[in-house]
Amino acid sequence: MNPDTQRYLELLEQRISLLGSLAESLSAASKGFASFDFDTIEASITQQEKLCAAIRSLGPELDRVQQHCKAQLSLAPQTGSDSGRLRLRETIARLNEIQSTVKRLNEAHQLLLRRSRRTVGALLNSYHSFAMTYSNPSSASASAEERL
Repeated sequence: MNPDTQRYLELLEQRISLLGSLAESLSAASKGFASFDFDTIEASITQQEKLCAAIRSLGPELDRVQQHCKAQLSLAPQTGSDSGRLRLRETIARLNEIQSTVKRLNEAHQLLLRRSRRTVGALLNSYHSFAMTYSNPSSASASAEERL
């Protein structure tokens, strides 16, 4: 296996690992929303931002090495015993699988966020409609004696 192919496989493995961590973070955030654990939600968001930045940073190098590998693999003879080709196919299949998982989790998370936004909006509307009826006792400027 040539060094470019090896480097390409390493980058793909890094990307698979980062996407796996992102999937775990999305799952944790969804569980945090379900249990109203705002610390978990906040930690998950911070972790997701870092993971997405790391995935983005792999992009340019991955693209460059991929171009070079495609050219070399297309020039090489098609042999069934080539372990590099087999390993590359298996790695790409794993990458496609984790990308599908992250996509599914991301869509579920987006749906949860949209529903949460609607719920919060409804609660705020309810609060505003009863704001005059149930005023905040800590903001009352007059004491009980002055109101009598």
